[in-house]
Amino acid sequence: MEEKIQLKWYEKRQGIKLKDKIKSEQRKKEFLEKQNLKKNNAPEKKQLSSKRIYSIQKSKFVKPLEDLFSAENIPEDAKKIIEDFDKVIESTHPLNSKQKLLLPRQIRSLSHFLTDERGERRLGYMNQTVLLSAYVHYYTWWNLVRLVRLFSNIDKNFFDVKDSSVFLDLGSGPLTVPLALFLSRPELRKKCITFYCLDISQQALAFGENIFLSVAARLKCEPWKIVRVKGELGSALKEKADFVTSANLFNELCDDFKNPPDFLAKKYTEQILSYLKFENENARYIIVEPGDPRSARLVSLMRDSFMRRGFFPVSPCTHFCQCPMDGKKGGKWCNYAFKTDNAPTELKKLSEKSELPKERAVLSFVAFQKSKAGQIDGCNCFSDERPEFISMRITSELIKLPGGRSGYYACSEKGLLLVVTTQQFFSGQKIRVLNPQKKLPIDSKSGACILEL
Repeated sequence: MEEKIQLKWYEKRQGIKLKDKIKSEQRKKEFLEKQNLKKNNAPEKKQLSSKRIYSIQKSKFVKPLEDLFSAENIPEDAKKIIEDFDKVIESTHPLNSKQKLLLPRQIRSLSHFLTDERGERRLGYMNQTVLLSAYVHYYTWWNLVRLVRLFSNIDKNFFDVKDSSVFLDLGSGPLTVPLALFLSRPELRKKCITFYCLDISQQALAFGENIFLSVAARLKCEPWKIVRVKGELGSALKEKADFVTSANLFNELCDDFKNPPDFLAKKYTEQILSYLKFENENARYIIVEPGDPRSARLVSLMRDSFMRRGFFPVSPCTHFCQCPMDGKKGGKWCNYAFKTDNAPTELKKLSEKSELPKERAVLSFVAFQKSKAGQIDGCNCFSDERPEFISMRITSELIKLPGGRSGYYACSEKGLLLVVTTQQFFSGQKIRVLNPQKKLPIDSKSGACILEL
C-alpha cells in the first residue's frame, strides 16, 4: 500500500498545494523507475554494444588514415625531375663516353667499398672525383627516390615553418636532403630559407649545390640560400637552426662502431640539440637511416633520448610509449619499405648494369618536434586520438600465417601487434580501429599481441 502524501508545515507556509505535490512525487517516482530499468538492462545493452563494435571493426573504421609512401602525394614537377635526374647531373657535371661506359663498374666498386670494406674506408671518400660521380649517379638518385616519397607524405604541419627560417643538414654530402625537401614540399619553395649544409667534403657540397641550383631553375623557383660548411658533426656554426635534418649520417660514422649504441644515441642527441634554436618552441629534427637492424636500433635509442629532452615523435610513431621494435638482438626493428616499380626507368637500367638492382626501398626514421610541455613521459597518445580507438602503424609486408591466414606486424601503444586480416595493407600505413576490450592473445613466435580484424 502506497504511503499517503501530505503537506509538511513549511510547505503549507510556502503556499504549495497538495495536488501539485502529488504530481511532483509521481514524476519523481517515474524517473526513478526509468533509472532502475536502465541499470537492470545494462548487461544486455553492453552485449549489443560489443556487436556494434564488431560491426564497425569489420567495415567502416579499418581503413588507412595515412600512408608514408603514397606516390600520389609527390608533386608532379618533382616526379619529372626525379625521372630525369641523370639529365640534371649531365647538365652540371657531364661525362664523356668513356666515363659513361665505366660508370656501372665504378658504382659496383663503390658499393663494395661502402659495405664489405666499411671498417677500413676513410670518411672523406667523396673527395675523390670518380667515387663522388659514382655516388651521385647511383646513391643520390636512389636516396631522392626514398626521401621525396617520404617527405611528400609526412604531415604537412611538420614542415610549417616561418619565413626566414634556418635549416641545417648534417652530413649533407651532395645536398641530397635539401634537394629532397625542395622537390617534395612546394610550400617550402616559397619560403626564404637559409640552409646550412655541413660535410667534411667540400667537393661533394659544391657538386650538390650546382645540382640544387639547376633543379631550382628547372622548377622556375627562387633557390634557397645555401651555406656550405666544411666540417664534421660538432663543428660550430654562425647561428642556431630552427630545423635540423640528417640522412644516412650515423651509418657513415664508422669510427664509432666500437661504442655501445645507447652511448652513441646520447652523444649524438646532445650534438644535434646544440645546433637547435631552443627559443623556438617548434624546433624540429628528422633522422633518416638505412633500414638495417643496427641503424634502426640507434634510431630507436635516439627517439628515447629526444623524448627525455622534451621532443615528441611526430612520425612514424602513433604513441609515446617505449618502442616495441627497438632492434634489440633477436627482436624486431623499426623499418619501412616500398616497392620500386615506379622508380625512374634509367635508374633501374643503371642499377642492373651495375649488378645492384633494387626491388624495395627501405629506411628507418623519426621526425621530432619540440614539446611545449617539456619532457615526454608515459604512453600519452596524440591529442586527436580518442580512448575508444587505437592507432597503429603497419611495419611489414604481407606475412603468410598458419591455417591459410595472413597478416602484418604493426606498432602501437599496446606494443608490437600481429594484425591478422584479409584486407590488404602496405608498410607505413597508419590505421585506426576500435580499442579491443579483451586481453589479446600472444603470438608464440614473435611475442606480438594478436589482433584480428
